[in-house]
Order: sequence, then structure tokens, then C-alpha cells
Amino acid sequence: MAIIPTGWNFIRHLWKAMDRRHHSVTTAMHLGQNFDEDDNVVGVRPQAFELRPDEPYLSSTWCEYFSGAKDQQLRCAIEAIRNSNLKVGGKAQFAVGLVREIRQLVDARPNAKKIRIIHEPEEDNEAHAAMRHWPESDVELFGLLAQSVWSMLYNSEAADALPTSECACSERGQGK
Repeated sequence: MAIIPTGWNFIRHLWKAMDRRHHSVTTAMHLGQNFDEDDNVVGVRPQAFELRPDEPYLSSTWCEYFSGAKDQQLRCAIEAIRNSNLKVGGKAQFAVGLVREIRQLVDARPNAKKIRIIHEPEEDNEAHAAMRHWPESDVELFGLLAQSVWSMLYNSEAADALPTSECACSERGQGK
């Protein structure tokens, strides 16, 4: 098990701190999206970051688990989500957040428990990461996350336009 460093990227395992420069990708499903009058997705609702009943952590996918350029890593993370057991519809958006920014906002809350973002591979997603000690309910925090940290969205068309690669595991993903 690995804790993902705070600089790494996520889209919405070895015990190693996750770099703060890395990214996370998560999916903004239909209930977690804001739409305009033409039914176009224009953002993420704060509710997208609420834990479901009996959910112990918020799930995401670690982009830097994959080798390649940043946009290739992002495409691989999106494909990992699409190929997982999650139902990802045509209107789903992929929200990208920076670990450092996620931690800064969450850890700054009153009485907050320091969150741990840990690489926890799942059978259907080797790049899966768990955001543990996630607040169960904090509408203000979730609004800030939606407006700032996880505001970079990719719809299916934009995701498909990203360059592809073999999506091999990087040395970071191997814990090196």
C-alpha cells in the first residue's frame, strides 16, 4: 500500500507518502453535476464529494500511477475508470484535482482529521486511490472543492481527444 504524495494528480498499496504535486481523477456522475439550460454540464455539485452511506473513503484514480506525459497519464486514468466496474454514462465528467490542494482545503477545516490519500489498487482499477478520513458532511468544504480543486473537467469528447499510450505502470506506481 502507498500513500500518494501531495503533489500528484488524481481524477474524482506500499506505505509511501503520495507526492503533493500529483493528481487525482474522480468521476462526476449525473447527480454530482451542474447543468445549464441546454443540459450541458457546467460544473460539479458539492454533493459529488459526499460519502455514500457505509462508504469509508472517497475513491479516486491516481494519474501518476501511469507512465508517459501528463496528458497521457490523465487519459490512462480516465480509461482505468471507464474500464472499472463503475457505470460511466455519456454525460459523465472526469474531474481532476491536485493532491496538495485537496489536502490543504480538507486539513484546514475545524476539527478535521488529517486526510490520507492512499494508493489502494482494486481488481478493476490498479490506479485506484482511497481518500481516507474524508469528512462525512461539510457542504461548505465540498463547495470549495467543486469550485476550485476539482474544477478542471473533461467530458467524454475532451477525454477521447487526449493522447493515448500503453498505460504502463510508472516507477512511482511500482513504489520506486
